[in-house]
Amino acid sequence: MSTVIIAKQPDLSFLTTSRKRDQINGSPLPIILKKGGSFDWDANSFLTEYSGGPQMYNVRPIADTVVKKAYSLNIFCNLLEDEKIKLHEINNATLYKYVELLKSRGVFDDTIQKHGRTALEYIQHLNKIYPLLNLATTEPDSLRKFNVHIEIKKYKNGSIEKKYLHHDSLNGLIHIASEPEYVRDHELIMWLDAINCTTYHPTLDNFLISRWEAFTTLLEITGSRISEVHQVTRTMIKEAASSLFENEKMPIIRNIPIKKGKYKGHKRSVQTTSEDIQVILLHISAIEKKFTKMDHDSIFVDSNTGTQLKPSYLKNYAKKVINHSKYKNALSHLSNHSFRHRFITLHIAKAIKQLSSSGSFSNILNIAATACRKVTMHASNSTLSHYVHLASEYNIKNEIISSELINASTQIRIRIKKMLMTSKLLNSKKINETEALASLLSTLNEFKKFDSL
Repeated sequence: MSTVIIAKQPDLSFLTTSRKRDQINGSPLPIILKKGGSFDWDANSFLTEYSGGPQMYNVRPIADTVVKKAYSLNIFCNLLEDEKIKLHEINNATLYKYVELLKSRGVFDDTIQKHGRTALEYIQHLNKIYPLLNLATTEPDSLRKFNVHIEIKKYKNGSIEKKYLHHDSLNGLIHIASEPEYVRDHELIMWLDAINCTTYHPTLDNFLISRWEAFTTLLEITGSRISEVHQVTRTMIKEAASSLFENEKMPIIRNIPIKKGKYKGHKRSVQTTSEDIQVILLHISAIEKKFTKMDHDSIFVDSNTGTQLKPSYLKNYAKKVINHSKYKNALSHLSNHSFRHRFITLHIAKAIKQLSSSGSFSNILNIAATACRKVTMHASNSTLSHYVHLASEYNIKNEIISSELINASTQIRIRIKKMLMTSKLLNSKKINETEALASLLSTLNEFKKFDSL
């Protein structure tokens, strides 16, 4: 199987790179290798052309975008390698087979479209360097002289007309620009329980459970992207936990990286609760007890070897766990990024509730958005406008179950909701007394972990 390797700090001083000095030697450079480790000349020539040519790098597109394109292209290269398809054998059927492969990975339609268009770009590139193969055409081809028939479609982005590649194998895949979906409390209860009933892990142990809880908790309390969560270290959590023994001092996770947007390259801090920190500390303790000779500071490691998990693994892990659990349908609309929407929505909801209780403000919603923006590092309040609506709706529905619990951690709040839900199910006779008692005892036992450190 082909693979992507990343040169993390190549010397690119001989190329025109970003104007920022620290990015001349800090621009990741992806290289695709074939099975056995041989250099894939065709795939890498495509990446060279995509990244700006042999005399330019990290200008437009930037290096991180080239890395993502490399991982996308590698999926198609793997298909060609696994199916033993030679370059001159690539045809329309190959693309249909590729789309079926992508669907089997459980990704969304728009993700399939992105990977499919990368494959079409690569085929066009191959057609350019090997014109005698007649691999692809965008013109009518009544004689069926070419293997792949590609359409160039257009769309309007404001006043600018843009083009993209399309193939019949991508028909029926939809891309819906939906409003942000955030994780509700009752959905978080199901999300956390998914690890206990998933078949993705044939054998479940306490290490996998604690890793899932730590992963979910970090998404929940930081509102970070996967690439950012991946860079939260054990040392950062331990430093935040140092305040646990200081009365009335809330723990703060510092130096969380920002990987996207106006403040890319900056760092931010988030205040959390002792219960949240303890959940993560429990997993850190399990890691360091199981693997005593690690050469990294990562929180998320392979359960067998202790090696650091890649961001791409974390990105797909949650969906795989949930898709193999009984909550597949109930949580199908959510993703890792939904926790970022939850973080923003709840922060604004909390700010609105606190401001409302302290007096009347004519611009209360704008003040709440500003308070949240300082935590999330959004470029402007206008980018948070939709979340203000969601936050107001959240408070109206009284999803924060009481004013006394507004400052309680999610760890406490969702367990109280879980107990209330169990009571409701028992009263409606959807579960029996034995099942209700088992659920209540299980939830009470979960509270014990907060006194274990």
